[in-house]
Amino acid sequence: MEDRLDPTDALRQIGEIDRHTRRPARVAGWIFVTLGLCTMLYWPAMSLGPVWVQAAAGVIWVVLAVAGTFYMCTMKVQDREVTWVNKSTSPVTVAYVVSVAVTFVFGMFFRPENPGGVWIATLIVLAVLSGLPALYGGRRILRAGR
Repeated sequence: MEDRLDPTDALRQIGEIDRHTRRPARVAGWIFVTLGLCTMLYWPAMSLGPVWVQAAAGVIWVVLAVAGTFYMCTMKVQDREVTWVNKSTSPVTVAYVVSVAVTFVFGMFFRPENPGGVWIATLIVLAVLSGLPALYGGRRILRAGR
């Protein structure tokens, strides 16, 4: 006996398959958004927070990095946008690495004994700028999944 689909059932099944294959990409998009937001909070916490805040930020950062890397490596369906954003030579990755390196150098080597308002404001601006590439990558992935 042969199964025949009417056009409505065929479209419904196509929609289900499409949602099933795009779901991992949506999760990857939200991982990038979370990474961007956490990056913006990480640098002020590490540079200005008490020791317990620095320790918590470090642990959260490591957990996020391990979980995100594990998820990206175990994705069964490779989405074109996720692959482009996550590629080591993509503008998103390069901008993220460069901006994080600049923020790190500023926070580690140019921190005065008693940071003033200008130094803190500069750190906040650099922290926000360092999170923007990941936010852009996440937004791009999420918009492509529509």
